[in-house]
Amino acid sequence: MGKYEDRCYETLKKGRCIVKVSDKTYICPYCPPKKKQYYRYEDLLQHASGVGDSSSPKRRPIVKASHRALAKYLKKNHVPVVSSSKLSAQEDTPSGHDDDEKIVWPWTGIVVNIPIQKSENGQSLGKSGSKLKDELIRKGFNPITVHPLRNYHGHSGTAVVEFQKDWQGLHHALSFENAYKADHHGKKDWSADTEVKYGLYAWVARADDYKSSSIIGEHLRQTRDLKTIPKLMEEEARKQDRLVSYLTNITGTKNKIDLYTAVQKCPCFNVSLPMDISSIDGSNITESEMGMYVDRSYEKLKNGKYIVKVSGETYSCPFCPQKKKPNYRYMDLVQHASAVANSSSARRTPIVKANHLALSKYLEKDLAPLVSSLKPVTQEDPLSGCDHDENGKHIVKASDETYTCPYCPEKKIYRYLDLVQHASGVGNSSSARRTPIMKANHLALAKYLEKGLVPLVSSLKPAAQEDPLSGCDHDEKIVWPWTGIVVNIPTRKSEDGQTVGESGSKLRDELIRRGFNPIRVRPLWNNCDHSGIAVVEFRKDWSGLHNALSFENAYEADHRGKKDWGANNDVKYGLYAWIARADDHKSSSIIGEHLRKTSDIKTISKLMEEEARKQDRLVSYLTNILETKNKHLKEMEAMCSVTSESLKVLMEEKDNLLQAYNKEINKTQQSARLHYQKVFSDHEKVKSQLESHRKDLELREVELEKREALIEGERKKLAEELEENVVQNSALRLAALEQKRADENLMQLAEDQKRQKEELHNRIIQLEKQLDQKQALELEIEQLRGSMNVIRELGDEDDDIVLTIIEASFKELREKERELEDLEALNQTLIVSERKSNNELQEARKELINGLKEISSCANIGVKRMGELDNKPFLEAMKRRYNEELAEERAVELCSLWEEYLKDPNWHPFKRIKLEGEEYQEVIDNEDEKLKDLKDEMGNEVYKSVTSVINEINEYNPSGRYATSELWNYGEGRRASLQEGVEFLLNLWNATKGKRGMT
Repeated sequence: MGKYEDRCYETLKKGRCIVKVSDKTYICPYCPPKKKQYYRYEDLLQHASGVGDSSSPKRRPIVKASHRALAKYLKKNHVPVVSSSKLSAQEDTPSGHDDDEKIVWPWTGIVVNIPIQKSENGQSLGKSGSKLKDELIRKGFNPITVHPLRNYHGHSGTAVVEFQKDWQGLHHALSFENAYKADHHGKKDWSADTEVKYGLYAWVARADDYKSSSIIGEHLRQTRDLKTIPKLMEEEARKQDRLVSYLTNITGTKNKIDLYTAVQKCPCFNVSLPMDISSIDGSNITESEMGMYVDRSYEKLKNGKYIVKVSGETYSCPFCPQKKKPNYRYMDLVQHASAVANSSSARRTPIVKANHLALSKYLEKDLAPLVSSLKPVTQEDPLSGCDHDENGKHIVKASDETYTCPYCPEKKIYRYLDLVQHASGVGNSSSARRTPIMKANHLALAKYLEKGLVPLVSSLKPAAQEDPLSGCDHDEKIVWPWTGIVVNIPTRKSEDGQTVGESGSKLRDELIRRGFNPIRVRPLWNNCDHSGIAVVEFRKDWSGLHNALSFENAYEADHRGKKDWGANNDVKYGLYAWIARADDHKSSSIIGEHLRKTSDIKTISKLMEEEARKQDRLVSYLTNILETKNKHLKEMEAMCSVTSESLKVLMEEKDNLLQAYNKEINKTQQSARLHYQKVFSDHEKVKSQLESHRKDLELREVELEKREALIEGERKKLAEELEENVVQNSALRLAALEQKRADENLMQLAEDQKRQKEELHNRIIQLEKQLDQKQALELEIEQLRGSMNVIRELGDEDDDIVLTIIEASFKELREKERELEDLEALNQTLIVSERKSNNELQEARKELINGLKEISSCANIGVKRMGELDNKPFLEAMKRRYNEELAEERAVELCSLWEEYLKDPNWHPFKRIKLEGEEYQEVIDNEDEKLKDLKDEMGNEVYKSVTSVINEINEYNPSGRYATSELWNYGEGRRASLQEGVEFLLNLWNATKGKRGMT
């Protein structure tokens, strides 16, 4: 295989196999084409190393040799150049990963099919976590710890692998999964329906594993969460922004930064949890981000919003329930606040811990000087009635910062709080070795320290600022995380024969009461029996080491340390305790087995070096961030200056155009005004002429009526004459008939006169005809004469003149109408131009509003959100009913509900009222059910706020029913004009230019 490996290596060096596809992507030339995928450099290196070192029988020697040659080629001949400005392992998130996929965080791997065997007592035994961890480290996956999962039978054949909580840890976790997947030992291969499976199978824990009902799911739900990559990136970005702003403030106020102190005090930084960030809303905060809430509670205590001091010597805890509020002495309250703040109980919420941490800070910093001035030290002697030396006094204070116990034979040097814990521990001890006099002396010492010596130490530094490493051997190997060992725990036999003892929670509460502040206490069990031994876990920081050393010193002072336990005494009573060190870690007892599974051996100096390296990396990382931010800030300032210059030029051009437009508009309006005046004067002249013509026509109408009356009289006369002629004609006809009769009679009388009579008769008939014709002609003549008179009266010469004048007036009127039509056309053109200019001004107004949105100013001119509901009246109303935290939540819910009501187009709480004349107006309907209920329940302030928003929506956006931005004059409470907005922007620009020293 060695020769084949060298041959493949030479082939890769000569470039006969393609490995690098692009600048960041690589492929494996020895994998089948169906399984070829793109890798980054680190992923391909881990893939080649994993396949080359694989122990699977499925891997042929040729495949292993070729992959080892590929790993050798990548390490020696193809190492990529890593940019110094960006550490890809720390900042670049793994590629090829589904961002929306929920994954278990902190990153966790699952290993199954671990070989197990049965022991003599029937328990299942398997490979330990340390061996699995070493094996994974050799493969390059760098896990933190490996925990085998156990059930009531023992080893379950399953283990969980914990990786770092940063992006590097995710990268290792995915590489770990890909390596096993490439070896056909991934999750899909484990779920396949093959009968027998050999070797380990592994993958990264995801949502289905988290929700499963197996032992894996139970463990993950107890210790882990489900999160997505984008959510973690957002949290990390928020944390980095807060960290950068915090360090920027520090660099602005100090010339030299104590980096360790600054990082430890940073409210959003925690070395052990670099990505654990959540929003701080006062009701749901995480333990790693309590700094901001601690500061908030501390400020409230300083401002006197919480009552701490009840009387001259009694105090109360403002953050405990009313039923559980006892009266404390000063030091009792200090110990209570410290114990609750450092408690690891699941019942203690992060907000309770933060409040008590703020109380402890307030008591140490602000209330200690007040306590020191209450009464003189000599007012009460707390050591009266106790053993005294020859001089009648006990020496307690050795120096400004060190103290001794006058009642212990070994004169140890203590700090103030350590001596308080020692005195309280011995005074409250239940050991049979402690005599009542010794307990009474130590209780008196504790009372003296709390009451008589507090004024002397009130000006000292807080305990958090003292060096916890003083008095420690930095080269001594000690178990880390800091762990204490408690032995000789009382046990008893239960009914089923099993050995049981005191629970870990009781031991933990007892240690908390004594001021040692452990995280948890775990009793050790041996074959389902209580071993009488427990391990005490402290915090992983230096304060945890300080608590652990205080814990050990207290038991040593009580002669219950490790040396006392190892003494050859026959019978030992009570608990013995010490800090776990290298000999405990290497021992073959149950203590050693537990410590080797859960902890390591380190020295103080090594831990300080690791922390220094972490801090150096943090400093370099933050320096890069600050440089990037400063560079970005300079670029933004340059862009802002360029934009401001262009905006200034545009504003000047706009002003010029506006001035030119105003001049043109004024000229046009002036010419139109003159033209309208001319037209109006001409119209008045024509109107007066028409009025005079109208009066003339009325006079002629009166004359015509008079003439018509004359003609009517003449017509009556003619009718009378006609009647008379008719009478005469009828008389003539009668006479003619009588004459005819007489002629007939005469014809009978005389035949001689017959001819004469006939002639006479014919002549008479002819005369009658002539008389009728004459009368008809005279009648026709009279009719024609009357018609001629009427025509002569109507057709006077003045009529032609009137008609000519009227026609001329009509002609002139038509010309005026044509001129009026031309003026209307000109007016229409001006209206179109005005609308175009108005549109341009509206666009300019929108741009001005958008620009002013980016500027936060307290000036009179600004942008107001019309139709946006204000949360303050709701909050004030809720505060009258609930406490502050619940009031904020209720106010947000109620405000959101009314925002939905306002967006509903079907809800229109208005009514129409009639004004003077025929006009109508819409006003708020006070009888609307929703508004009435709101006014009755929440009061007038909330009602006025909601109705004002409804009026704004109805006025500015009735169709859309959503909030709109409007240029607003806050000084006068009205809609601001465009000219006011431009003047404000120019004044703001001139002020900014003056501050920057621009010309």
